[in-house]
Amino acid sequence: MRPRDITARVLKKPLRSPYLPGGGERRWIRWALLAVSAWLLWAAVLSDHSLWRIVRLRQELTETDVETRRVQAETRKLEARLDDPRVRQEHAEEVLRRQGLARPNEIIYRLGNGHADSLAR
Repeated sequence: MRPRDITARVLKKPLRSPYLPGGGERRWIRWALLAVSAWLLWAAVLSDHSLWRIVRLRQELTETDVETRRVQAETRKLEARLDDPRVRQEHAEEVLRRQGLARPNEIIYRLGNGHADSLAR
């Protein structure tokens, strides 16, 4: 087989070099892709309205909703205890006993460094 001369075929094609006039026709596509990629990175991760931040804020909102429901349930439970007259009476009696008060004919024994004494009336 004889080698063929491909010089004529190669020289027919235009030389596409960014350094020749009119040779950087497709160069702007690379720059446009780079700019679009940079913008997508900024929009997805770095900006104040980024997708990553939106996901984090939604997760925080869900956690806050759960905490709010827990606190509301606890508040309802405590309000129900405040409305119960028996619980209010027990609480008042506990507070008065901490202050050293006693019922008539009742003796309070304190061990340690108790400061109130029911016999010292």
